[in-house]
Amino acid sequence: MIGFPPIPMFNLCICIFLPTAEISIVSTSLVTMSIDLNGFDKSNWVITAYLSAFTGFLIIWAKTAHHIGLKSTLISSLIIFMAFSAGCEASQTIDQLIIFRAFQGIGASGAMALTSTAFFQIAPTKDYGKMSAILSCTLAVALVVSPLIGGGLSNDNHWRWIFYLNLPIGAVALIIVVLALPNRFRHVDPIPRDSAKRSVVSKVAGFLWDADIVGAFLLLGTVVFLVAALEEGGTVTFSWGSRVIVASLVVSGCLLTAFVFWQWWAGRGATAAVPSFPRSFTHNRVLLPGLLGAFLVGAPMTIASIQLPQRYQLINKSSPLGAGVKFLAYGIPFPVGVVVPTILAGRIRLPFTYILMLGTILQIVGFALLSTVPSSVDTWPGQFGYSCIAGLGGGITGGLYNFLVPLSIDKKEQYLAIGAGQQARMLGGSVGIAVVNSVWVNYVRSHLGSVLAKAEIDTLLTDTESLIDFPTVTQETFRTICSDAYNLQMRATLGFAAAQVIVTVALWRRSAYRLGSEGQLTQS
Repeated sequence: MIGFPPIPMFNLCICIFLPTAEISIVSTSLVTMSIDLNGFDKSNWVITAYLSAFTGFLIIWAKTAHHIGLKSTLISSLIIFMAFSAGCEASQTIDQLIIFRAFQGIGASGAMALTSTAFFQIAPTKDYGKMSAILSCTLAVALVVSPLIGGGLSNDNHWRWIFYLNLPIGAVALIIVVLALPNRFRHVDPIPRDSAKRSVVSKVAGFLWDADIVGAFLLLGTVVFLVAALEEGGTVTFSWGSRVIVASLVVSGCLLTAFVFWQWWAGRGATAAVPSFPRSFTHNRVLLPGLLGAFLVGAPMTIASIQLPQRYQLINKSSPLGAGVKFLAYGIPFPVGVVVPTILAGRIRLPFTYILMLGTILQIVGFALLSTVPSSVDTWPGQFGYSCIAGLGGGITGGLYNFLVPLSIDKKEQYLAIGAGQQARMLGGSVGIAVVNSVWVNYVRSHLGSVLAKAEIDTLLTDTESLIDFPTVTQETFRTICSDAYNLQMRATLGFAAAQVIVTVALWRRSAYRLGSEGQLTQS
């Protein structure tokens, strides 16, 4: 395949499938596992802890690979991912699960970032469209298959197998990486040429010398404090005006300001560290909109993957497996959409802005319609069509950004650009989930206040299975309010989709950007 042995290529697909599938698998099982651990009110932290750690460590992994070698670093990330998957499987409380999920996200970020980099380093520029299609299809297959896996395992309360299965599959991937993945790729050598002569201590010292550790942790702190404020604000524990929430938002803003200043300072050569966001990025008129687009498309994709299955279970009384099957209305069109940019940009040479506008319009229409779904217990068939439209649009825009980002930068900085692209997408997912969860909790609490006592609301939001102990009228009222809250979430998601128009405008030129005959970025 494209002059590369099929076994290592297949293994790269496994390495990127595992951390991606983990999001949708857990989202389908989230209701079951949170009820089993008596922590439905903290359930979204199971997702956001993973996404936040994932986001914060992407660039660190990319820089580690640049100094120590992609193969060795990928092995390390897989070991961490597997070790803390075992920890998740053994968790006895929701708090333990959240902590282990955060560490699992650290390993997952390495597997994702390094594998994504490898996809574009094993092939020449002219094959980027093909490599992007393989990468995007792998991500899309994970999106389709994982809800079924999660739903099937959760049906009989066997949700712990979700994490246990990572061990044998991860072990196979690890063995193939050790035995079959080359230390260097033919089309690019990401390791300094004298690397073979350097000791491990020398490589680690080189990494610590110029790795942007300060920048990485400033960005991680920004994300953690922002997500924590959005997740906890307006809950029974903290009001929006509480000192903790206000302080978290202020600290997040200060850390973001410090991150921007540090990148500027390091970019001037004032320190030995190579900035995570080089000055060349700030002058790149394709890369910057591409990163913004990755952020904006990451939010709707992640929100849909988590909230749609949850709605099917909580409102429509679907089993976890039934919710996974219904989610396919969004999941199947997504990989179809992923292939569209490869055809339109690669074969027809259609300008990127036209493709982006098509995907954006489909997302806007799809999520706008999803915000009008009736609140009945019976699943309304029309929402499957709405999900299909939104999924197709998300696949088109997401698939295009997957190869627009690496196309827009030189090979020597490609590892940073790919890491930044993945980071932007996962950051969008983290922020998006935090926003819509805050919307849902605040809406439900404010509207249930006239029907139930505060203690009863707390009980319902901690353990939704306790709903059967309430009168039928109360159950119907609760589901109606929750359904309206889910519709409100879709309106918030619509905002992320509509904001993607900004990216299209930013990329608009009279001489439009398109894919050249040799797979390079051109204007014509």
